[in-house]
Amino acid sequence: MAVGGGLLRGLVSPAGGAAAWLPCHELFASWHHWLPSLPRLRPPASDGFKLLLVLLLFSAALAEVRYIASSSMAPTLRPGDRAVAEKVTYLFRRPSIGDIVFFKVPTAVQNYGVNKDAVFIKRVLATPGDFIEVRQGQLIVNGVAQKEHYTATHALYTMEAMRLPEGHVFVMGDNRNNSCDSRAW
Repeated sequence: MAVGGGLLRGLVSPAGGAAAWLPCHELFASWHHWLPSLPRLRPPASDGFKLLLVLLLFSAALAEVRYIASSSMAPTLRPGDRAVAEKVTYLFRRPSIGDIVFFKVPTAVQNYGVNKDAVFIKRVLATPGDFIEVRQGQLIVNGVAQKEHYTATHALYTMEAMRLPEGHVFVMGDNRNNSCDSRAW
């Protein structure tokens, strides 16, 4: 179509020709200067996947979900329950009385055929230097009978008083009559 009549009237500048009417003609004339500086376009899903992967790896280093296989911690945790084992706290402090802890099976228990990769879950009841005993079904730490609202029943056994050595904690399951714990090893 001719510029003088028809549909294109007014779109082409008579002074500058076809290139002059483009609103960003100067920008396009120097495209090679700005094009390399544009960010690379990636599919949005790849960033989300990378973020998810980093979060999963990071969270695996901080915590893990554990399946409760036995009744040794009943009624607090029952078989089939799941619990999150947080892994960072004990890098900054020692276990405290009342903490529920996950740990690898002690060597003494492995000698009786328990898989070395098994993980136990118990409650910390005494820390280094404490005296601990069980008399008439009652847990006694440093001469003081403990009020344990979380146990299934009172213990049906006695345990002679002992002092915990440095670097050790004394752990027991809340189901005292059905728990393989520090009393045994």
